Amino acid sequence: MRAKTRLQHKVVTANGRLLPQTKKQELWAFRQCISHYAYRTKNGGTTCMDCGYQWNESNEKVCRCPHCGARLEILDTKCRTFKDKAYYSTLATQDGLQVQRVFLMNANFRKGKKAEYYSMEIARYWVDDNGKTEITALKRTLGHYADTFVLDGCLELRRDNYVYRRIADCKVYPYYSATPKLRRNGLQGSLADIEPTRLIEALLTDSRAETMFKAGRKTDLNYFLQHSMYFDLYWNTYKIVLRNGYHITDISLWIDYIRLLERCGKDIHNAHYVCPLDLKSEHDRYQERARIIQEREEREEQRKKAKENEERFRELKSKFFGLSFTDGLIVVSVLESVDDYYKEGNALHHCVGQCEYYLKPQSLVFSARIDNQRVETIELSLETFKVLQSRGLCNKATEYHDRIIRLVQKNARQIRKRMTA
Repeated sequence: MRAKTRLQHKVVTANGRLLPQTKKQELWAFRQCISHYAYRTKNGGTTCMDCGYQWNESNEKVCRCPHCGARLEILDTKCRTFKDKAYYSTLATQDGLQVQRVFLMNANFRKGKKAEYYSMEIARYWVDDNGKTEITALKRTLGHYADTFVLDGCLELRRDNYVYRRIADCKVYPYYSATPKLRRNGLQGSLADIEPTRLIEALLTDSRAETMFKAGRKTDLNYFLQHSMYFDLYWNTYKIVLRNGYHITDISLWIDYIRLLERCGKDIHNAHYVCPLDLKSEHDRYQERARIIQEREEREEQRKKAKENEERFRELKSKFFGLSFTDGLIVVSVLESVDDYYKEGNALHHCVGQCEYYLKPQSLVFSARIDNQRVETIELSLETFKVLQSRGLCNKATEYHDRIIRLVQKNARQIRKRMTA
């Protein structure tokens, strides 16, 4: 790819001036990015695959090599070799540009011998003080695997893509240099596993990222950089957290909690809500509230849709409208609209409305009340004229259950008359 812009020409010049990585950087990568094992046989003979030293080890799963001091995971195996590879990065400056250098380390281990390892540079991300990015990298080849590179090629200007971004999201050598503007904007210390190039771009272009990084909120910043929508939506809410010095133990749980507060109509700019003493318990409490609101909305939506069936309901049941009887205490009346079915179900917490009992052609539903207070809901068969069910609050029978059933059965003749009228 030929250089066209001023930045690309600058990158091409700087690309040829970078010094090779140091032995110290390569050794760090070998220690921190590669897996380290000790192979143990059945008789307890243990071999450090890093340096080849042999000794006897008990049933421990992790140990330190007595010779080289490497921390090793012990594997019980007869294998004698293994290979490992990993990507890692270093940060440096060149010609006023910040550069992330991505390396691939390959390590070969053979039992009884010292490990051999080597690195090759795969890509370089260049960022200027305005946050603009260019990449020089090895060419990729076609194939099923993403990281297939022409290893004997040259680091040249390339088009950025997900593969280069993916391999650049790796461990970073902890000692690095930064441009003056990046140092001013807070780039120092640990990157806290934030993707380096994304962090650099954010620090140069977004004052919010600078504020959070300088405040030590690196874990929170990492989450927001990966979920930019929430960064825009809840930045003003997060500033309240910063002003109150509130420590968020779990940023993803906190975001979910803020969304639940919005769902429940609470003020997400009030420190009382956004800085809870117990985040987990408050999250669970408002999650339950949100569930209740959702169920209420779903019932209301069903109720609106059910009104479309009002005409059909009247065709089926209008002949029974006005039907009512009493024994002096209990008054039993037929439900005369779809809305009445939903009100009955919501009051007694059962499903007479949601399950569309109003459209059942062979049954009739009554409401039993005492002093105009709902007691039970009765379903009567229009084929046998027997009570199919009678449900009180939460589908439980009340102390008047048998009395209500007898009252309905006693007046079945009135219902027959309505059917033949």
